[in-house]
Amino acid sequence: MISYIERKLYIQTPAIDLLMAIARSGLYTNYTLYEQPHEWAMALGNLASIRATADTVTLFSEDQYQRFSRPRLSDAIAEATAALPVKDWRLYGCAQFELSHIFHGIESTRIATDQPLLELFVPQCEIRIEQQHLLLRATTPQKLEALQHLIEQVDTNPSLPSLNQMTLAYQNIAAYQQDQYRQAVQQAVLDIKEHRYQKVIMSRQIPLKQPVDILESYQTGRRNNTPARSFIYSQGGFMAAGFSPETVVEVGASGWVSTQPLAGTRAIGANKAEEARLKAELLADTKEIAEHAISVKLAIEELELVCDANSLSVSEFMAIRRRGSVQHLASRVKGQLAEGKNCWDAFEALFPAVTASGIPKKPAIEAIQRLEHQNRGLYSGCIMITDSQGSMDAALVLRSIYNQHNQQWLQAGAGIVDQSKPDRELEETIEKLTCIMTNLVAKTATDCRSKTTADQNKELETYK
Repeated sequence: MISYIERKLYIQTPAIDLLMAIARSGLYTNYTLYEQPHEWAMALGNLASIRATADTVTLFSEDQYQRFSRPRLSDAIAEATAALPVKDWRLYGCAQFELSHIFHGIESTRIATDQPLLELFVPQCEIRIEQQHLLLRATTPQKLEALQHLIEQVDTNPSLPSLNQMTLAYQNIAAYQQDQYRQAVQQAVLDIKEHRYQKVIMSRQIPLKQPVDILESYQTGRRNNTPARSFIYSQGGFMAAGFSPETVVEVGASGWVSTQPLAGTRAIGANKAEEARLKAELLADTKEIAEHAISVKLAIEELELVCDANSLSVSEFMAIRRRGSVQHLASRVKGQLAEGKNCWDAFEALFPAVTASGIPKKPAIEAIQRLEHQNRGLYSGCIMITDSQGSMDAALVLRSIYNQHNQQWLQAGAGIVDQSKPDRELEETIEKLTCIMTNLVAKTATDCRSKTTADQNKELETYK
């Protein structure tokens, strides 16, 4: 059984600046940064990993592997975590949206048999920061000393974040494939009126034409956003960073489960007066209220599957939450896990988020597969942590930037119900994309200055 060596440090540098310096150092290329309300955490390197495909879960550790196969994939995942040869472990990782096809029994030709749908990693080193108190964990004295040395260097001579970074040149996110999106929305409305489902989230993906510095963009965006969670995820050449507006599921070590559906959106506006006007408009919009109410209803029904019925409650209903450049209707549903249930039961019951899939989930996910032209991957999946005490925290992946094979993109969606209008839903995607777009930082100032707005729009025409 592998044990961590731990050391406590007191730091002066703000947590985000310290962790970003470690990310930029290149000491580890595989890492996850995860921000919760009272803790910043960073997992560095891979000591052991768990990978789930459509029908098999594999545990990799110390050049060996074990396979787990059960009728329910979540049971196999729970069994694999119980077999981890590490004491007091915490797993960091992600779940792809297409994992929902397995949980809901949906056949898909888009999912390869060996495609990882969930990947979790036990780190070689880990940093946890609460206020100015830092807990450093490592599996060897050498790794502990190397990381402590880097932390002390940064803390003694912090590199302050840039205040004059050139932001990304303007890109016309409204124009890209707008007709295709309107058509998808219109088809979804027709489906809903034929009672095939009640609600579906239709998304659009926007390729970026200019290279973006993801770390600088994250640090800039975090200064300008108010997320429920934020993250950077870097594994095997894939990288994503974002500002999650809500959690899919939160499970405490005591077995309490909560989920936070957000549905109903308006922009914040240019000033306080406009924000107040848009807030009042949102709270009076019957379409937005209906969309939110059915999302809360489904969250209650899903928790009923895994929680004691008498413990269920709606602890918050239709509050307004500011998330970057938009505001949402937000509620919170809670319950106590029933006897014999664990965090993976709760995860399966709630994944994917109702606010990123639809109602009922199975036909909505089938509609997404039919009406969207590519797999979503990490978009509307989750970045998550879970530990040996039974806790879990899974952040819905929205308001994010993605990078793979030198391709970078954004993605955003809108909730479609029978009252939806294609032009308004397109506008909602633009409002959400703006949360990220306005904070993107180009890799070099030369890149930013080399292309005018007209050049950017001309390039976008090649995609249509």
